[in-house]
Formats: sequence, C-alpha cells, structure tokens
Amino acid sequence: MIEVEDDILSEVVGCTEYHKSAPDFGERAWIAEGKEVDVVYWDEGNGWCTIMLLIPKRDRQCYKDGVRFYRKLNKAISKHYDGMFRIDDD
Repeated sequence: MIEVEDDILSEVVGCTEYHKSAPDFGERAWIAEGKEVDVVYWDEGNGWCTIMLLIPKRDRQCYKDGVRFYRKLNKAISKHYDGMFRIDDD
C-alpha cells in the first residue's frame, strides 16, 4: 500500500474539489475524483492517507467490484473478530 499526503494525491490526480466520503469502503474512506482516475483512500489522519483503489474513468465496473470486495472483507472481519481480538482462533 502507498501512503501519501492528501494534498499531493489531489495534485497528482487533478482533483480540484473537496474529496467525497466513501462509506461503502469504511467510515474513514474517501474518494479523490480526478481527470483520468478516481482514487479511493483511507484517511490515516494528519493529512496522510493510504491508497486503496484506483478507478479508471473509462470503466466504472472496477468501482462496483471494489465495493463488493470491501463489503465482503468487512463482513468477514466482523465474523472473526470481537473488537481487536480474534474469536475463532483455536
């Protein structure tokens, strides 16, 4: 994963507006909408973020697949963890 400051991310993708919340990926996920790609990232705090997904402007199916993946991942994590503790670890 790549960590970068969010202002640098905006510059690289050509985002001229405020980033939009992306709650489908988690409560700290955001989308920087650019000219050629949109970037879904996780807000790490203090202006830093971790890039999670690149969405090419020409193919929106990638976005749907990404949302579906992260929903499954969140469900699996909830199933196997209680807070920070693994509950099915034998």
